[in-house]
Amino acid sequence: VELLASAYGDLAAQPAGEAPDAAGGSRILNELARLRGLLQNQLAGFAWGSARRRDPARVAVMQTLFAAGFGSTLARTLAARLPRGLDTDAALRWLRQVLIRNLPLQGREADLLARGGCYALVGSTGSGKTTTLAKLAARAADAHGAAKVALVAADAYRIGAAEQLTVYADLLGVSLHVAEDQARLARLLPELAANKLVLVDTAGFSPSDPRSREGRALDALGVRRLAVISAGQQGAAIEQAMTHFGQGAVACILTKLDEAPQPGAALDSLIRHRLPLAYISGGQRVPEDLHAPSAPYLVDRALKGGQLATPYALQAEDWPLFAGVEAEREERLALKGMHAG
Repeated sequence: VELLASAYGDLAAQPAGEAPDAAGGSRILNELARLRGLLQNQLAGFAWGSARRRDPARVAVMQTLFAAGFGSTLARTLAARLPRGLDTDAALRWLRQVLIRNLPLQGREADLLARGGCYALVGSTGSGKTTTLAKLAARAADAHGAAKVALVAADAYRIGAAEQLTVYADLLGVSLHVAEDQARLARLLPELAANKLVLVDTAGFSPSDPRSREGRALDALGVRRLAVISAGQQGAAIEQAMTHFGQGAVACILTKLDEAPQPGAALDSLIRHRLPLAYISGGQRVPEDLHAPSAPYLVDRALKGGQLATPYALQAEDWPLFAGVEAEREERLALKGMHAG
């Protein structure tokens, strides 16, 4: 406690030498605003305590989702749709089943390794595209033979990208081709049409980098895109990557699950965007650390992550404050609706 006090206790202190507000009216308004905030928080605390007593199952659903890293919109939606009359245990079982049912998975009939074709892996820098490509290539070589699998290095930005793929290609016995630009790729793809599976390794960019839009030009070449999303990121980064790279992609590969103690944010984004999940990956082993997704496994993993002790989790004394923020948000939305009407 003393460590926390020393680390955080002075954050709100007034800087030395800062002159107080000289206007008496401003001081009064500031004080009134402070008192209003205190009153709102107190009332929210009372309301939160009342809600816990009146509907503990609904509160448990919201707390479980927030603790697991799911977003507030999904948490409020599911809490509002919770069937009446359930106790807490039954409500959490209901929650698990709803999440499992709504997690979009790519069916076996759409398995890209069995169906074949030409796919490009697109995603942010460091999402694991090249390693994932090697895992897919290894599985395809086992299934169809190495002679039927081709790799294309189309990352002209990262130093050593082609060399890394060369190592994988030599180990797997598959062919490797280099396309330094879109024009070369357009000429190369017809030459590789006889292969059962062609995998294109693309450059990784931040979603905000204009160059990341180059991946969408692959559609005109008949290349289907697979969005590679790292689960080991903050929720905002996952959502940004899903929005940018998932648009127009045929499926998603969720990587770095071994680095994601709370993968709820990734599942939340998948549910919201309805992008089919083709594979999951956690680890560097090729091809052992690539698996078909299991909705029960992923949901249980996410909900278990909510039980981890972390300084970023809401504590019992934080929930009334959170309820106050939510109440203020609802008030703003209501006022906005009145003004719009």
